[in-house]
Formats: sequence, structure tokens, C-alpha cells
Amino acid sequence: MQEVKGALLSLLGEDRVFWRQADLVPYTADTDISVIRSGEDQTHYPDLVVFPRDTREVQEIVRLAAKRKIPLLPKGGGSNRTGMLLPTRGGIVVDTIKMDKVLEVSVPNLYVTVQPGITLKALEEELQRHGLALNQEQGSFKVATVGGSISTAGFGRKHQKYGTISDRIMSLEVVLADGSVLRTGPKVLYTSTGYRLSQLFVGAEGTLGIITEATLRVEPAPEAEEVVMGFFDDFWAAFEAAKKTMASGVGFVGSEVYELDDASEYGGPKGRRGVFYVSLEGTKGEVEAQRAFMTTIIRDSGGQLAEDEPLGRLYGKYTIQWCGLRAAIGLEEDFLPYIPMGRVKEFYERVWNDIMPRHGISPSPDGKFSMDIGRYKMAYGKFMIPEGDRGLRDYTEAYREILELAVELGGSVAGCTGIGLKHRDAMALEYSDVALETMWALKKAFDPDNIMNPGKKLPERPTPGAR
Repeated sequence: MQEVKGALLSLLGEDRVFWRQADLVPYTADTDISVIRSGEDQTHYPDLVVFPRDTREVQEIVRLAAKRKIPLLPKGGGSNRTGMLLPTRGGIVVDTIKMDKVLEVSVPNLYVTVQPGITLKALEEELQRHGLALNQEQGSFKVATVGGSISTAGFGRKHQKYGTISDRIMSLEVVLADGSVLRTGPKVLYTSTGYRLSQLFVGAEGTLGIITEATLRVEPAPEAEEVVMGFFDDFWAAFEAAKKTMASGVGFVGSEVYELDDASEYGGPKGRRGVFYVSLEGTKGEVEAQRAFMTTIIRDSGGQLAEDEPLGRLYGKYTIQWCGLRAAIGLEEDFLPYIPMGRVKEFYERVWNDIMPRHGISPSPDGKFSMDIGRYKMAYGKFMIPEGDRGLRDYTEAYREILELAVELGGSVAGCTGIGLKHRDAMALEYSDVALETMWALKKAFDPDNIMNPGKKLPERPTPGAR
């Protein structure tokens, strides 16, 4: 490791190589304390943290590590909460935050090429200057990087109209485990040639290679934007309005339905707890027509339209709730599996009326019912982890039962949170032996020495005959 450190200092300079223990402390824990036992943070230290600025430097870092079979942990914004960045086997954290350049903006061809370390927020601000938008406003929008969002299959609230970041990818540049550089395809909006190599790296969590460049499809910025919000008696009344909206065919951008303890705390009417909002974008005439249509749906469904002040306060809560606040409240946790639309009510009833009470777990304030509505429908909820080792055991058992329930109902263990360490062993609930064998084979083909974020994403491969 001393030889490697010396080589990296020569390559990057002392200001872009961390090795002193005090500098490594921020890289010893994931933002989700549930992944490790209480008091065991600052246990897993990386050996080094490096900050490359371009593809060539990433190549040299990977070659140095590959020669000595040293683990590599690619890092984006670091807001994930599944133990994805925990250096359980030491190694080198490759922090891409200094790879933050916009390399090309093609207005005629509607694409942008960027380095992976640029944040979604910074990229949107740059695109605005060209009259364009990426439209990937996820919960960690202010700190999430493009590379991190791709690697975790990031989910944005404008998904109904614009899809997720995986739908935006045209081409990727990736440094593989042997230091070679893979270009996954040409910079074109559509092609029927070759395998869809880019999609292999969506949600791969750095286990197959390090993304060093991404070419993404963008859209012209809309002429007008609106948000229409209604207050309902409870979550299920708001949910009915959401289902009517989806069945209507109205061209909304994104939507969410959730329940508050008391809407009056946010300027809503007293006694109303269900909230349903729809965001709209397009030409001025288009948005005006959609707003009138949505106003009718909300009123006909028994909802009360929100005025401007509560609308702004609740809509703006999104990035605070799902980024800063969520990471700051250590004992608050959320579940976010994917549940088929027709089984959502059954899912919530079994979670809150059976699983959680048996394990002594209560929902967080305003955290019992929430669901993203649109092309991809995500049901989620928030709760408090009981304190102490017993509480951690209860939480672990309850969480496992929630994941088992999600699969039983025909869903997925992780809608948009990624896998990391937290959901790794639950992959066997969702995937067959053949599917897991295929994933292990892909991992072996791309990373034969298992140096790319080892121990994450996939469950440990059993010895032959053990399955």
C-alpha cells in the first residue's frame, strides 16, 4: 500500500490523495446507521481516498489497484443509505467529485456530455443557459452526482413525462477493472446496433466499473410550469383522485400522494390529512388546459384545492425530506420496495397493522403513507428504529418481513434505494438461481478479481452444491 500511495501522490499530488486517519473518518460510515450495529461506525476505514480529474487518472488508479488486487469504491454524492460506500474490505475510495465538467452541449441533437461528478442541480443550472433541461429532480437533487445517480438507478419526481436517468442515457464511458476504457455506444438518440451495454451499469453500484463520462438526452425547457394540489380526508381518498388522474390520460409530469398528521400545520384545511399534487409542464396553453382539467378531478373527488402558500411549502418539502433531513435524523428509516398498484392497500394494511406492531415499531410523523404516481409507482413509508441492540434486532426482523411481503405481492425489494449491503441478501427472495448465476457470471466477466466495490449488490456466491 505504501508503494501505491507513493505512485498516487506522484500521479495526483498531495492535495488529491488522503491517507491520514483524520481525513479518512468521513469515509468510514454510510449515512444509514441501520447497516451497521450501533457503536460500530468508524470501524471500516479505507486505506486511501483519491480525487481524479479525468479518465486518464482513473485509468492509472485502476491499473495500480488491479495489479495488487486492491478494492476500489467509486463514490458520487454519497447520499445513499444502503451501505453502498462502506469500505468493509478497506481499499481505495475513488471520489469523483472533482470530475465535474460539462464537456459538450449539443442543442440541435438534444444531448449533453458530462463527467460523472457534476451534481444534478449544477447540471440543470448549466442546461438552463442553453434553454434545455435534464429533468432528473430526485430527492438528493442538490448533492447527487450524475455518476452516482446512474450507478444507483436514481428516481426523479418528473418521471411520468421524462422517465428516470436510465431512460436518459445515450452513451457511457467506463473504466473497467483491468484499466481498459469502454465506450458503450455512439452519441445518438436511438440505435438498434449492438447490445445495450449502458444499461449494465445502471444500478450496478460501482461493481462493474467506474463511470467517467455520460452522454444524456435532454429536452427543451418548458414554456410554462404549474403545480396543482388538493387536500383530502385521508390518504386513500387522495389515492382515488390519483388513480382517476392516471386513467384520464392527462399529460402530467410527476405526482405524489401522501398523508399528513395535520394538514393545517402546513396551511391546509383543518381535519384534512390526504395530499395529492400533480406537476405540469409544457406550452402555456397546454398547461392552462391541464390545470383546469386537474382542478375538476380534485374537486369531483372530494378534494379542496390548495392555495399558493401551502402549495409552495409542501412541494418544496420534497428535497429537504428526502436528502438533508433524512440523513440528519439517524434513527428514522424508510421502506421503499416496489409494489404493484393493485396490491398497495393490502401492502400498507399488513405493514402497519401486523408487521410493525409485532416488532414494536411506530411510523414517523407524517410518514405512514406515501406514494409516487406516474410511469413508475413507488409506495413508501417512514418509521423510527427503536434504540439499543434489541431495537436493532426488531428493526432487522421487521424490515426482512416487509421485503418478503413485497416479493409475495409480486413486487421488488428495492424500488429506488439501491442494494448495497442492506438489501444484498434479499436479492435471493426476488431472483431465481439462474438469474443470480447470470449476475455472478457478469460480475466475474467484468471484474475477475472482484476489486470493484466488493461485497455489495450481489449476495455472496455459495460454494458449489450449497444452493
